[in-house]
Amino acid sequence: MFCLPEAAANNGVNIPNDRTLVASNKRSKQDYKVKSRKQATQMVKKAYRAKVLSVQSAKVSGNPIYKAKLLGKDGIVFYVYIDAVSGQMSRR
Repeated sequence: MFCLPEAAANNGVNIPNDRTLVASNKRSKQDYKVKSRKQATQMVKKAYRAKVLSVQSAKVSGNPIYKAKLLGKDGIVFYVYIDAVSGQMSRR
């Protein structure tokens, strides 16, 4: 069977394939407001004035986040989630 090149088969119009669409949906770290664990650590330390016990990177629903475990001055351990894209923090 004879196969035409992709552009010719589509009348000269390039139609993106699945790989192209996936690649265009990926964000680079340059798009993130929080680019590293070190930066996330500095942010929560400054915002909550607590001792940072650990910071881990993770993904929630495909979105990159940092999860920080802190020890408050009152001796209570709590967690803060940092959205890597927006830089928004939420205490849990």
